[in-house]
Amino acid sequence: MISTVTLAQRARNVSHMPERYQICLLHPFDPRGSKVGGLETYIRDFITFHPTDTDLLFIGVDSTGDLKLGEIHRLTFRGRTFDFLPILHYSDIQAREAAQTIRASLTGQFFVALLRYFAPIAKIIRRRKCSIDLRRVEFSWLPTLLRLPFVQMLHGEGAPKMQMDSLLRKYAFVHNVGERFAVAMSERFLCVNPFITERLQKTYPHSRKKIDTLWTWVNTDIFKPQPFTAETAPFRIVFAGRLDEFKDPPLMFKTIDRLREHLNGKIEFHYIGTSDPHRFAEFAAIEPITVRHGFKDAAGMAATLASAHAGILTSEFEGMPRCVLEMLAVGRPVVAVHLPQLEPVIHDGSSGYLVPRHGTPDDMADKLAQRFLDIRAAIAAGGLSPDMIAESISDFTPNTQLARVYGYHKDIQNSRFMAAASHSC
Repeated sequence: MISTVTLAQRARNVSHMPERYQICLLHPFDPRGSKVGGLETYIRDFITFHPTDTDLLFIGVDSTGDLKLGEIHRLTFRGRTFDFLPILHYSDIQAREAAQTIRASLTGQFFVALLRYFAPIAKIIRRRKCSIDLRRVEFSWLPTLLRLPFVQMLHGEGAPKMQMDSLLRKYAFVHNVGERFAVAMSERFLCVNPFITERLQKTYPHSRKKIDTLWTWVNTDIFKPQPFTAETAPFRIVFAGRLDEFKDPPLMFKTIDRLREHLNGKIEFHYIGTSDPHRFAEFAAIEPITVRHGFKDAAGMAATLASAHAGILTSEFEGMPRCVLEMLAVGRPVVAVHLPQLEPVIHDGSSGYLVPRHGTPDDMADKLAQRFLDIRAAIAAGGLSPDMIAESISDFTPNTQLARVYGYHKDIQNSRFMAAASHSC
């Protein structure tokens, strides 16, 4: 039997629960723009799948120049509404050009804009009683100054010894200081793969319990299994994403060139992204068989992936690469250089192949090319099922991964409201 005191306590707790949850996203990005990548997809999906009992405020960048800075604009994206507070005009074209200094970079200018608009931002966030969702550790000072709880995510950038198309490799100390501070001050600190999680848990043992892994996901409402085209000539291989050096574009291009030789030119390489491949000498050999698609929105990406036969990934480092999940979701096998985090989704012979990184670049290119030839033969023989390939990513959907983040924010806000209620009694 429950005592009347316990019932009264429960009633007080329920009465102080938030009627609606309030989450503030903060990132130098415009979801309406053309910029693509893991960070950008996270924010777009965060808006798309946010719960109906939750309101979103996004503090970001106006990439088109049509919004007044420092004011809230009610926007609709993929049928979902959210409040947008732009604090900087910065076009997608500017964002694609590599900045030479931190001050000139998008991150640096956004940092300055946060200082410029600090007073109105503080007023709005405090009034709404938001918890804050951060993608960059460099901005963790803001919720700390406001004494507001935040969930921090660490993506791949800043990992030791990895070459990035970013100022972070030049100013690594900025990231490292931000990482240490964010681990100490955040309510939850999430990493894109268990190897980063393990590193941080060892580095910051006192914060071990708050550090966890949040895998990437794929929007299976958009990326659905599609049948293979009837012909495998030309054989079409696709890659989507930035051509960072750690993704080893030279090996990727060498592999495509080997296949061009094996297949007497009956091959196409499809690149979805905005990086310039010409800065890699190996690209010259495959330029005549390359189709450069540039930016694609999610629907366009899904259609282009489905028009290919297979995907490729040659990275030395990744989180859980979203492009791989999207390829598998549309039912296309992926041949990748082995990364431990790919083992749950790429199964040799059924959803692609993982090739160990051994030998010279030429040796690797030959091994990767042979696996693509194996896939081509299997497709021609009807031995690969798009539906079965798509099953490999069943644990990597918004309902299994992104829902955890919403849950963390709700727990934080429930605890905060209950604590406030207990102080008022």
